[in-house]
Amino acid sequence: MYIMKKAFTLAEILVTIAIIGIVAALTLPSLMKLHQDAGTGPKLAKVQASVEEAVGRLLLNNQEVILGELSSADFLSYLGDELILTSASDGWYALKDGTYVKFNVGSSAGSIPASAGKGYATVDVDINGVHPDDPNPDSPGIDQFQFVLTTYGLMLPVGSKALGMTPTCSEEVQDLTCTGRMADNNWKIDY
Repeated sequence: MYIMKKAFTLAEILVTIAIIGIVAALTLPSLMKLHQDAGTGPKLAKVQASVEEAVGRLLLNNQEVILGELSSADFLSYLGDELILTSASDGWYALKDGTYVKFNVGSSAGSIPASAGKGYATVDVDINGVHPDDPNPDSPGIDQFQFVLTTYGLMLPVGSKALGMTPTCSEEVQDLTCTGRMADNNWKIDY
């Protein structure tokens, strides 16, 4: 007596594997982007908190220092002691977590609320570093963001409501105002 067994043929299995491969190839890039986007906000919030804390310690430990009167070199010298800055290139400094910051003392953007002090410097942040193998080097709103450091030691995101700005950041246009849009959205990317 011959008993017929039910099973999948090799062709059916290969077709199934091919379909799974195609679906994975189509969804993997979007999953990777979601994963990357999910890490951007917390990194920026951490940099903001670290710099504010370091500037706060600087002002507390050196009460004779007035941030608005401090030269760029002196500021970086003081801050290097607090943040352990490692010089990179073109004015960029590496923090412990691999994030890069650049302080442009004497420049600021937006109108600073009186309760926050005056604008002392802009702080550029590059979350994935400034190195040759960066796939999107210096892409504003993607891996590079900007804050305004006030004379009271607050870091206000460029493009935020706190600076009286309206972000121009969108899906089509990513720029430095994306920092404010993310901050106003609890550090989540929604563009």
